[in-house]
Amino acid sequence: MNKRIERLNRKTLRGVWCALILPWNDRDELDARRFVKEVRAYGGTGVNGVYTGGTTGEFYAQDDATFARVTEIACVEAHAVGLPVQIGVSALSTRTVRQRIRVALKHKADALQVALPFWLELKDDEVKRFLKEIAAEAGKTPLIVYLTGRSKRKATPEFIGELVHEIPTFIGTKDTGIDVAGLKAILKEAPDLAVFGGEDFYEKIPAGGRGGYCSITGFNAAKVVELYTLCAAGRLTEAKPLADALHRYLYEALIPLVKEQGLWDSAVDRIQRVAGGGVVGVRCQSPYRSGTEKHVKGVIAWCRKNTPELLPAHLAGR
Repeated sequence: MNKRIERLNRKTLRGVWCALILPWNDRDELDARRFVKEVRAYGGTGVNGVYTGGTTGEFYAQDDATFARVTEIACVEAHAVGLPVQIGVSALSTRTVRQRIRVALKHKADALQVALPFWLELKDDEVKRFLKEIAAEAGKTPLIVYLTGRSKRKATPEFIGELVHEIPTFIGTKDTGIDVAGLKAILKEAPDLAVFGGEDFYEKIPAGGRGGYCSITGFNAAKVVELYTLCAAGRLTEAKPLADALHRYLYEALIPLVKEQGLWDSAVDRIQRVAGGGVVGVRCQSPYRSGTEKHVKGVIAWCRKNTPELLPAHLAGR
């Protein structure tokens, strides 16, 4: 390990966290060699950590053996370059989540990221039961709760406050759809909770947000880290042009791939990661549609024309 990794808690969890994308071979199996390279690529970029799972990491496409291998590589290689790692342990049942937690603990994950089971919408008592049972399994390892509409329900700020009070290892949330009013409402109920959005640091950091789980780091980690650093330092006038450029890139280059071309987030995140120099490839797990090299070239061309300041170093000189 190149540097000491700070223990994550409600005070220290902050900054730019990058989703790890899984490279698949033509048999839809993990390409371990490329995944090692992908994890290590984030060392020295300035990001605060990396994480597995979620939509970008296609947690839903992983069998037990794949999950175990992904977890092992992510933990070993992230720690080797001095980065903490959160392991996404989301699944459809408490039993499966607990099994995944045991694997993550075996490989010394720094935190666990989990969405609520989503086949049937959970009632409040079921949410509490689920989170308390997995917190017991996790022991001292902290939990980050992924508050996503894909779980069919969103917890109210008051209910989140209850959970924070009753579960000491619940240290943060991931909610890329939360607005400033929602963030402030949560912090009113749970002032020490680390509330994360996406790349929208310019709006969220002044309101008390702690950082972001950021897909755009796959395209250019340095620029996302630069924006976070400026916002965290209160240098909002300097941050504004960069925030505007990233907002434009997101809404004009990426979101149309979802709304107009029918690609899911996982495909779009692969496209921009390949454009950014990653080795993950554009292949998504079946049955979901994959992007193409044409999409990759299109994102690069759009950025070169409209926001050239966001081009990663390997493209900026071309």
